[in-house]
Amino acid sequence: MYFTLERWKRIKDFETEYVVSSYGKIAAIKQNRKIYILSQRIDRAGYMTVRLTKDGQTHTKFVHRLVAEAFVPNPRTKLFTNHFNGNKTDNRFINLEWVSHSENIKHAYLLGLVKNVGNKIIDSNSGKIYNSIKDAAKDLNMNYGTCRNYLNGNIKKNKTFLCYI
Repeated sequence: MYFTLERWKRIKDFETEYVVSSYGKIAAIKQNRKIYILSQRIDRAGYMTVRLTKDGQTHTKFVHRLVAEAFVPNPRTKLFTNHFNGNKTDNRFINLEWVSHSENIKHAYLLGLVKNVGNKIIDSNSGKIYNSIKDAAKDLNMNYGTCRNYLNGNIKKNKTFLCYI
């Protein structure tokens, strides 16, 4: 079993007030030098957030970003942080990596976190159902643009009787 000790580092731009742990905890450093673990919230997208205050202003930060900035090397200066296991609340540094936008999207599809939400198409003549306009056009030996125009009502004479379902 792989085990690492929990490490703490100061948070960039909040160095005198807060620290972040390699396990995804955020703590406030008070004037009496005591450390208090802050509570975290889950935002609408399912990510853990924390509120940090500096100079009287409150800033909401993503916990996974704070952990990655402190503990995950980013030699290619990629802009996005990815959770290896797809669990948005598992913010341990060993579960995080820096990725490009396209790498992040591909990973989400690979893990089934994002599903293709395109409308299905039915040919009411044959009853055949297609997963996409592209599939319908190919099977019906029709140009993709023509098929799309039939479905959008831009071409009125629809011999195939295609419709969205």
